[in-house]
Amino acid sequence: MAGRNYKVGHNRYQTALLPPSIDEYVSETNPVRAIEAYVETLCLLDLKIQNSDSGLTAGQPAFHPSILIKLYLYGYMNGLRSSRKLEREAARNLEAIWLVGNLRPSYKTIANFRKDNSIALRTINKDFILLCRQLNLFKGEEVAVDGSFFKADASKASIYTGKKIEQQLAELEKKIEAYQQQLAEQDSRDDKDGLGSLVDDQELAQKIELLKKKQARKKALQDELKASSQTQISTVDRDARLLSKRGQTTAGYNVQIAVDGQHKLLLAVEVTQDGNDTQLLMPMLEASQEVLQSEHLIGLADSGYYNGEQIKQADEKGIEIYVPITQRRGPSVEDGRFTREQFTYDAENDCYVCPQGEQLIRYGKLREHSNRKAWTYKSKRSVCKNCPLRHQCLTEKATTKKLDRWEHESVIDRYREHMKGAGKMMSKRSSYVEHPFGTLKHRAGMHHFLMRGLEKCRGEFSLMAVCYNFTRVLNILGVEAFRDYCAQQLRKGEKRAVFI
Repeated sequence: MAGRNYKVGHNRYQTALLPPSIDEYVSETNPVRAIEAYVETLCLLDLKIQNSDSGLTAGQPAFHPSILIKLYLYGYMNGLRSSRKLEREAARNLEAIWLVGNLRPSYKTIANFRKDNSIALRTINKDFILLCRQLNLFKGEEVAVDGSFFKADASKASIYTGKKIEQQLAELEKKIEAYQQQLAEQDSRDDKDGLGSLVDDQELAQKIELLKKKQARKKALQDELKASSQTQISTVDRDARLLSKRGQTTAGYNVQIAVDGQHKLLLAVEVTQDGNDTQLLMPMLEASQEVLQSEHLIGLADSGYYNGEQIKQADEKGIEIYVPITQRRGPSVEDGRFTREQFTYDAENDCYVCPQGEQLIRYGKLREHSNRKAWTYKSKRSVCKNCPLRHQCLTEKATTKKLDRWEHESVIDRYREHMKGAGKMMSKRSSYVEHPFGTLKHRAGMHHFLMRGLEKCRGEFSLMAVCYNFTRVLNILGVEAFRDYCAQQLRKGEKRAVFI
């Protein structure tokens, strides 16, 4: 536009007498300097890192593991996970160029490092969690546990159950029989008319052969599933599972996190194949307790984690937990009859009292019921026969009311009292755990795995976790303070021991 002055850039063809060094392009407060400082404090000998570029560059020295660790930390902290994108960044991005010392690892070398070193990546994540503890960033009182489904690198169609395989085998058998019947009829007509159609016969024979090959593959898959202890199998990612929640099905993994209440830092992470969370509360709380080295711990989780056995384990270990009690749903609820919760247990007389005030007395021996031992409590037939509330309590054919009581139900009774007025703690839970998953899935776009296989996905999620924590720590302390701490560690003459 005429009459206005604009800033003019440097002439890119002009030679400078004293060109600036790469170091000058990265400020002292740039996060890449924190990545450099942290990785340099690690003792990498114990990581047992696999050489990821062996054979790719014949005759050339391998890349030092620290270079690839730094590049991956930088990438995941900036939402870059693709090995090809990381290869490009190492060649054009001044931050990445500075961080890796102007080295140019190929995308294959970068990809292989992540694929081959899942254990090392998990160990680095654990080490950074211990570093957070040393920096006194954990309050260590309240820990919230949550789970989320992450998509696998496999489609839902690639995952088979035993029933699905049987249905497909039956369909294939029908098609094969139909083609064989068609071939037989055609041969019969040809013999009768004296006119053979070799082309048609060959086409049908080829179709039958293709179906038989497909049938053989399905049977092999069926045999593999039967030989395993699993109920599902994927043709793409053998460890991926169909997971359902709130009417939506995901082909993937159930990712678990434990979050400290002070700064929303991750204390423990795990990737599982579990279709629900009912068995996962205590493993996550115990892992958190090990990190915190705390005798008293308060665990928070949503109702999906409610499980009597888990409540009992927490009680035995002295962990105070807050998990909403899941109301039992059964035919009585659906039919509008009295629920179990409307029957009160009388501990003094060891009986249940029904809504009409009548007793259900314990009888028989301790029996196995729904994979746990329980006592049975039963009402008197004569009482139920003349009860005015009979239609609200019993089905048409039933003559007495029966209730099963778990042998450790007293733990649950105490827990019910404990949970009265726990609304404030539940509010805390959501404020703690929604931040990490929200940050990873929505801000960073990490809602799926690039790796295949449970162990490799565990390694990849460890990368996500350490980068989430790393970013949080830099926001809390600042880059310079974090670098100073790492420098102090190095000045002591000892690198951080990495625990396997």
